Amino acid sequence: MVRKQLMDFSTQKNAIITSIGNKIDKGFYDQTLHDTFKPSKFNIDDLELIITSIENKLRKIEMIYFTYFDSEYDSDIIVNNIMPLAGCITTNKIIETEFDFGTNILKSRIDINTPFLYNEVINAKFQSFILSTASLYEVLVKLCETLLKKIVLYDGERIPYQSIPLKTFVLNWDKLVDLGYRENDDFYICFSNHRTFINKYLYQINLLRNRIIHGYSINLEINTIHGEYMVSNHDQKRFPPVGNGCIITELILNNFISDILVNTRNLTTDILNLFVLKLSRSTKIPM
Repeated sequence: MVRKQLMDFSTQKNAIITSIGNKIDKGFYDQTLHDTFKPSKFNIDDLELIITSIENKLRKIEMIYFTYFDSEYDSDIIVNNIMPLAGCITTNKIIETEFDFGTNILKSRIDINTPFLYNEVINAKFQSFILSTASLYEVLVKLCETLLKKIVLYDGERIPYQSIPLKTFVLNWDKLVDLGYRENDDFYICFSNHRTFINKYLYQINLLRNRIIHGYSINLEINTIHGEYMVSNHDQKRFPPVGNGCIITELILNNFISDILVNTRNLTTDILNLFVLKLSRSTKIPM
């Protein structure tokens, strides 16, 4: 039985929304800094929806991880094509979960009777995890682009991106700091504190996202030598091959998923907490 408490950002969301409302009432919000880049889609009125979307997407990837890739994950079913045994009797794979956040409780029971179906479920949930994570990153960028002076600029002729990938956002920010157009402020430092993860995993997540949307490969494969289910089609620059018959342990499926969840949760929490802090002190927005 899996019992987990999911992330709840109600406190941060309420603090941010309250601070924004106070600043708007006092005339400390300058919408023209966004309207200059028409047809900009950034609107301060959408802020609560943006943070709620971040919460929902993070809880979704948490539930996927804790249901399918944490303690309940069983690679032997996939690698050896056999269901669990109770004594000498083959049994179904049963997963029972209970998740809560705030006063909300979600219980579920999953009963899988064949290795084929278990493999198919794991493949589908892996894809859903990657797509939801990539989507979460774009909404985090939307939050930053709404409350900070713009990082990603437009030339006035091209239609702005409907969504901005985190990779584009970070690379633009790097250049602005390098050129001296922006300071190495606390928000940039916040992202910099997570750069080890971002630099290693972001390209891989985007690669998998594009392959999932536009391709047909499941992007997973069995390593028969080591008996592991692995992420395939990986970026060899950031996940270089290892010698002596060893495997890249970070690409073992449940390790890969775990690293992404833990770091994504930490990044999201740090960004929201920083906005709470800065909005309590800053006079004007965008900051």
